[in-house]
Amino acid sequence: MKIVTGIILTSVAAFSGAAYAADAQPTTGSAAVTHEHAAGEINNFIVTLEHVHAVMENGSPAPQHDAACKKELSMPESKYMGMKVKTDYTINSSTMMLSAKSMFPSPDSMKPMELTVDLSALGLADVYAFGAFKPAALPQAYIYFTIDKDFKNPVSTFMIINQGKQYNCVISSSNKMMSKEMRGKMMMKKQ
Repeated sequence: MKIVTGIILTSVAAFSGAAYAADAQPTTGSAAVTHEHAAGEINNFIVTLEHVHAVMENGSPAPQHDAACKKELSMPESKYMGMKVKTDYTINSSTMMLSAKSMFPSPDSMKPMELTVDLSALGLADVYAFGAFKPAALPQAYIYFTIDKDFKNPVSTFMIINQGKQYNCVISSSNKMMSKEMRGKMMMKKQ
């Protein structure tokens, strides 16, 4: 069974705490290119979610809650830790027509199915960035995918919204936090 959902982003500030490879240096994590990139063609990456940290509701780091997030996302009923995420994307840099969707197994062990979430282009200057804010297939999360302008360093990031807590849990294929500059750009986009 496959669930497909599309969503138009009304706010990207929610991703302000998401992990992001802020520069072109390699990040740790697993990434597999299934074929070479060509403008206008569907290309994809498969990455593994393995880096966990906590963020406050405003997106600032919350290292005092990192251990709680690692425990929460590593529990047997959660499938986030080690989850493989395949993102198909089309980027035509001459027309700036962008599209992307991420596919992954349901993180809920009670619902063993593959989920597909359409991602909207976020319009950031330094990277190709896509996201979905509380998609129907995974309403307790924000899903984010970035790739450098040279089509390297793909990063998938999920921010799990913790209802009733002052922090949220982020799991990413990158071990790097989003830079202050990028968080600032995203906060400006919200306004």
